[in-house]
Amino acid sequence: PDRLTRTWASTQERLPEGWTLDGLRCASTGLSEDSRSDDWLAVAVGPGGEERAYRAEDAVTALEGLAASFEPD
Repeated sequence: PDRLTRTWASTQERLPEGWTLDGLRCASTGLSEDSRSDDWLAVAVGPGGEERAYRAEDAVTALEGLAASFEPD
C-alpha cells in the first residue's frame, strides 16, 4: 500500500496543469468469463472534461504509464 500511495501522489504531480487523477480500477467490464481482466486502469480527467486512461498488468504500472503518456516523445 505504501508504494501505491507514493505512486498515486507522484502521478498526480506529473500530470499537466488542470488534469486530475480520477481513479484506479480493475479493467474488468463484467462478471462473465470473457469480461474479466486482471489488468488495472488508471484514469485522469482534464480541464475540459476529457479523459485519458492507461491500462497495465498492475496498479503501479498503470499509474506510471498514465503519467508517462503525458510526457513528450
